Amino acid sequence: MTVQVGEASTSMPACSPQGPRTRRQKRLAEEGSDCLAVTTKETPRIRRRKTSATTVSLFVRWYNPSGKTKVSHLPLKPIETVDALQGISKTLVDKAFPVAERPDYLTGPDFYKFTPAEEFMSLPGDIARTEFRLVITHDGWEYCILERDLGAHLDCHRNMLVTVIEFESTALMIGQLGLRVNLIAYPVVSVKKTFLDDMEHQLRTDPDFKGQLGNSQTSSECLL
Repeated sequence: MTVQVGEASTSMPACSPQGPRTRRQKRLAEEGSDCLAVTTKETPRIRRRKTSATTVSLFVRWYNPSGKTKVSHLPLKPIETVDALQGISKTLVDKAFPVAERPDYLTGPDFYKFTPAEEFMSLPGDIARTEFRLVITHDGWEYCILERDLGAHLDCHRNMLVTVIEFESTALMIGQLGLRVNLIAYPVVSVKKTFLDDMEHQLRTDPDFKGQLGNSQTSSECLL
């Protein structure tokens, strides 16, 4: 009876469980032991370090004439272009900014564009002052990287420009009376790429990073 060993594979001989009896079988048995060592060796695994993603939020603080405040937290979703807006946000921007008249912070490549998950909010009454805070979240920690009041002239470096649109709701009929509600939307939040990239780089590389709260540009700095 002929024993065929090592013909099942063209790349390496098969492994024989029997001990050597002839020189040929001894040679094949030794090759078989090498085959066993090769097939049972574990392939090294490459472990890649996971990096936690950051999220961006806008905090809006309203001050009424009597000094009372109301804060709204608006998580932001990144969008490639303004054309990616949907629903009421798209309708408001299309009406307020015709395509041919859109400013560079809505169309230019130098700005990241975000839109809030909440499309609009009702105004709580007379607003004497509006304050914006741009916050990034990393590993469960929040870092305020920019704080300023409403008004593009208060951010001469144009690190963050918020599109603000006020409008009225469709009249809600209660009996013979029509009721309208004053609403406000922030459909696009444009953040300068160099600014946000620099903040995220500091966050990931500087263990003492605490954000930029209170270090944002003021109107006096913009006049210099």
